[in-house]
Amino acid sequence: MKTTKTIILTLILSMISTNVMPKSFTKAEIYKYNTSVIAEMIKVVQPKMNEKKRKQVALSLYQASRKYAVDPKLMIAIISTESDFNNAAVSVSGDLSLAQINTKVWDVEFNRLGLGKIDKKLLKKDEAYALNKMGKILSILKKRHEKKDSKWYATYHSRTKKFKNAYDGKVQNKLRMIASVANNF
Repeated sequence: MKTTKTIILTLILSMISTNVMPKSFTKAEIYKYNTSVIAEMIKVVQPKMNEKKRKQVALSLYQASRKYAVDPKLMIAIISTESDFNNAAVSVSGDLSLAQINTKVWDVEFNRLGLGKIDKKLLKKDEAYALNKMGKILSILKKRHEKKDSKWYATYHSRTKKFKNAYDGKVQNKLRMIASVANNF
């Protein structure tokens, strides 16, 4: 009888007591936290980039990754593989910016999708613009290829199996480097 009363009293007290919960994070705090995590990931693959520049790129990358639902770790790994975060980079095939976007290929596709042409000048001088276009391209590739191909992101570089596999190996190496930091958060 005494045990039953104790159990009932415990249940009643647990129902009427309130838990003191910490305040939830504000959107600004979440934003700042995520950009600082992304900045640390960038630092792992590009340690020579100065802190101010790294934070600026991290902010733009965070915005693009959220807008297009693309993993920022993947974007960092691709950028590191493609251009090593050099926004002035131009490849032998004419790919531009830190995102290494081939405007000849993607202007045709963007036009077909009603998205308009990519501004080459802006692509070369504005990293936020370049990362935004990269995010859009990756979201298109993900939507088209993810169900059939676990390495869908490698089509960012090439559709040829041989080149895609070699590229995937490079991106995977960068992802492993990034994971060493990402797991600490």
